[in-house]
Formats: sequence, C-alpha cells, structure tokens
Amino acid sequence: MPSAQRASASAARPEAAAAAREAGALAELFLTLAAAFVPPPAEMPAREWCSALAADLEELGEAAAIDTAEAVARLHESAAAAPDAPWLVEYSGLFLVPPVRVTLNTGVYLEGGLAGVSAQMLARCYAAAGLERNERFRDLPDHVAIQLEFLGALLERASRGDAEAAAMAAEFVASFVDHWAEPLRDACLRAAAVAPAGHAFAALADLARAGAERVAR
Repeated sequence: MPSAQRASASAARPEAAAAAREAGALAELFLTLAAAFVPPPAEMPAREWCSALAADLEELGEAAAIDTAEAVARLHESAAAAPDAPWLVEYSGLFLVPPVRVTLNTGVYLEGGLAGVSAQMLARCYAAAGLERNERFRDLPDHVAIQLEFLGALLERASRGDAEAAAMAAEFVASFVDHWAEPLRDACLRAAAVAPAGHAFAALADLARAGAERVAR
C-alpha cells in the first residue's frame, strides 16, 4: 500500500472509532428516553423513578456530549413535589386519563389525527429494518416510545460499523423525529399548568430533539 494510502487509512481509523462511540452513546440515550415514555410500574414512587432517570441522564449526557441539565433539574423537582406518590399517577394524568392532555401518538402532531399515513410509513420503516414488535407494548406504530426505541436500535447497529443503519437513522430523524419533538415539548409545557410532570416530560422531549440534531449531523 502506498504511504499516502496508509496515512489516509490510519487517519480514518480514529474517526471511525469516534463515530462508533458517539453512535453508541446516542443509542443509549434514545433507549433510555424510550423507556421514560412508557407507563412506569404501578407502585413505583415518583422519587425512585425520577431519581433513577436523572442519574442515568447525567451519565448519558456526558457520554453523548449533550446538555441534560434541564431534564435532570425538572426530574428532581418532580421527585420533590410528590416523592411517595406513584409516578404512574403523574404519567397517567398527562398521557392516559381522558380527556388526554398530551398525546404520545405523533400522527396528531404530523397530520392532526391517528392511524394516518405517517403511522403506515413508520410501520414500513420498522419492517424494512427487521424490527420485531414488543408484544408487551401495544400501541400504534407512531407512539413516541416505539420511535425512540427504533432509533436507539439503529444507532446500536451503527456503533458496530453498520453504515446502512447510520444512514437509516439520519433519514428517520429527518422524516419523523425532527417534526414532532418540538410540538410534543410544547404540548407538555401547556399541560404543565394542571399536570406539573409536564415540565419533566417537556425536557425529555427537548432531549430527544437535541439527540436527533446530533444524529442528523
């Protein structure tokens, strides 16, 4: 191999290793956010749920070079507000109890309704990537948690050198996450007037937006 080619290959190796580390850190962030947007265990108190997530986000923010301070602060506020109350009560007050204050089905933000074209497109994305549906979590394909988990799975593949998965993750962000993260954040902030946990989930939605920006770079 000519010396110029050897030098180019040597320079590429550290760059590839750095890209793999970044993809891995972002994968962990998105998988953690996905778990945060599913209903928590019924009896888990707010203090335990919020404190554990805050600790995870502090560590993940450092690894992914993303500022998680706002989310961590909001989670600690939520833990202090009702430390022994089940976090499921707070979650349900935002996302489950009719009339639902904030929807986690992003077709509402993208198209103004449920089970539309975007949900069908998402289902095709999951199938194309070979994602198997978690049968324990039954919801439409456009649920925030399903999308974030999918993005995390793609980035895990990218961290192992899968260039196609990296490209798919960037396309997924541009087609979907970029379009609903901010409306979801704003909906959570509006709901926070009557459901204070909205502040914490708004900060989590903003973290999803920040992570998506990194994926799209």
